[in-house]
Amino acid sequence: MSEPATTATIVGLAVLAAVLAGALFLARRRAAQLEQRLERTRREQETTLRERLRRRMRREEQRLRREIDERRAEVERRAREVDEARSELATLRERLDERRAGLDDRAEELTSRARELEQRARALDEREQQLAGFEQTARRKLEEIAGLSEEEARSQLLSRVEQEAQADVARVLAKADEQARASAEERARELVLEAMAGIRGAVAGEGTISVVRLPSDEMKGRVIGREGRNIRALELATGVDLLVDDTPEAILLSSWDPLRRAIAVRALGKLVEDGRIHPARIEEVVEQTREEADEEARELGEAAAFEVGVAGLHERLVLLLGRLSFLRDHGHSLLARARETALIAGAVADAMRLDGEPLRRAGLLHEVARADKEPLRTHAALASADLAKRFGERAAVTQAIRALAQPPDTPRTPNGVILVTARRMALSRPGARHENLQRFIDRLAAAEEIALAHEGVERAYAVRAGRELRVHVRAEEFPDERTILLAREIAREIERRLEYPGQVRVLVLRETRAVSYAV
Repeated sequence: MSEPATTATIVGLAVLAAVLAGALFLARRRAAQLEQRLERTRREQETTLRERLRRRMRREEQRLRREIDERRAEVERRAREVDEARSELATLRERLDERRAGLDDRAEELTSRARELEQRARALDEREQQLAGFEQTARRKLEEIAGLSEEEARSQLLSRVEQEAQADVARVLAKADEQARASAEERARELVLEAMAGIRGAVAGEGTISVVRLPSDEMKGRVIGREGRNIRALELATGVDLLVDDTPEAILLSSWDPLRRAIAVRALGKLVEDGRIHPARIEEVVEQTREEADEEARELGEAAAFEVGVAGLHERLVLLLGRLSFLRDHGHSLLARARETALIAGAVADAMRLDGEPLRRAGLLHEVARADKEPLRTHAALASADLAKRFGERAAVTQAIRALAQPPDTPRTPNGVILVTARRMALSRPGARHENLQRFIDRLAAAEEIALAHEGVERAYAVRAGRELRVHVRAEEFPDERTILLAREIAREIERRLEYPGQVRVLVLRETRAVSYAV
């Protein structure tokens, strides 16, 4: 082989070797890059997997926590149900004890009646012996008559028979008259019983104290607040006394006004549940609760009208009717009494085949003026009749209501007589009147009216069982010097117009608030 060919071969081999080396280098570099990409992909997948596991564990943890909270709430609810069941069991035990005592009294009464029957049986035996003696005497007289002539015996016998017949006729007439009177009285009783049949209602009224349960005794300190500012703010906003004593996990609320007390109970319950208790929050919650109370009153009024069968009442009358549920007279709910009066009046009218619809409306509305915020200037029945007329009620309804304010000897329409009778029946139901409590409530209401009659007075609350009268005045109308004079005037007027035990403290409060906004 020639030298040029050898050189070309060597060069070709060298080029081939270089190409092979380059290809090998590129292959190794490509393999390294692929290995790096695989490693990076593996790390990314591991990171993604860890993140997914972390999120899943977080979701599972949240789910478990929610389940634990739900289980805890369920346990607390069950605990409350157990407490309520225990309370109901205690109430049932008390009722059973009362029933047992009543049965003992009944057994004693039956024993007494048995002794009385034995005495009557002995008296009947004695009477039977007397009749036997009379029979023997009559036989002897017949024997004497037998010794007379036939005409004389006949004449004497006819005279005696005539006298006995006249006596029998007199007895029959007297018995017929007595039966007629008894029948009339029995018919009247039937009308009353038919009217009252099926009319049931709770007659026991609430007292003047309500209890608010707390989750723990530590909550009492938060309710009282620093230096008592929270409890003062709550009393000022609601007009209710808050009594914090040694009663475990409870605060007592005292007020003669059931509406104020109900608002205070609900507002305090919301504050305790929310946990944010300070004067500004207290005022906000109390105002919100007042609005909710009006909404509840409207629902109660609609329910009472539906139960009695009255439709088409004006919204204002429905609201006033519902507010009656928060008011008491002689310890009896005014709404319950109005409902009973309406049902009884309607039932009596139906039994007498009269139109019962106006009487049911009149019975339901005859005391709505008591729930109006305006003080009564006249008889409650007259004011209620004016309200009913103003809001579209018929003359038959308003005339029946006005009959409640008429003197007993004044002539009334049939509807007026039935409504007066129905109201008396509702008042005479067992437990429908508590005179001492009503006199106490009337005295507190009169004290508040005395204070509200003065110009510049914004609110007045009788608290501490009537021993203190808190009077809130408008600061822009009353300088500090006038508050002292106002307190003295109110105290002198209370001394002159009211009778009360002990002393009444008149406290005039004047509050100035400065408000500014940072923009």
